[in-house]
Amino acid sequence: MVLCGAVMTGCARLPLGESAGAAPSSGTTVRFPRDAARFTLLPLTDSTVSFLPAEAAWVRTGAEGVAVDPARGDALIARVRVMTVSDTAAVALVTGQTSRIDASHVLLLVPPPVPLWRERTFWWGVLSGVASVATFIALF
Repeated sequence: MVLCGAVMTGCARLPLGESAGAAPSSGTTVRFPRDAARFTLLPLTDSTVSFLPAEAAWVRTGAEGVAVDPARGDALIARVRVMTVSDTAAVALVTGQTSRIDASHVLLLVPPPVPLWRERTFWWGVLSGVASVATFIALF
């Protein structure tokens, strides 16, 4: 019972940039996970930017990310939403901006979460549970 509760509460994932129990931040500090992919930005117009997704096949239309300035410790520059993705480039719409985007800035996008049943720890848990139940049944 405890194991089931731990699995159910421990498997929840938070939306981009949020942490458990944290109050919304009002400054320009954005906390993105360490596994966020970094893409070089190429400004197209005032409201669009382009980037090269390269081998990141998981980049999809509608994905949200942030543009940051690595020279200023990843200070938030803008929030963006991916509008189109092709084999060679992707275009994102700037939805919120704190300063002008230039070629020295990078885009942070978080890969989509892996389904629970595709993770090794899930199957180790299933195996452990089945073994525990089998042992309990064999003893009693």
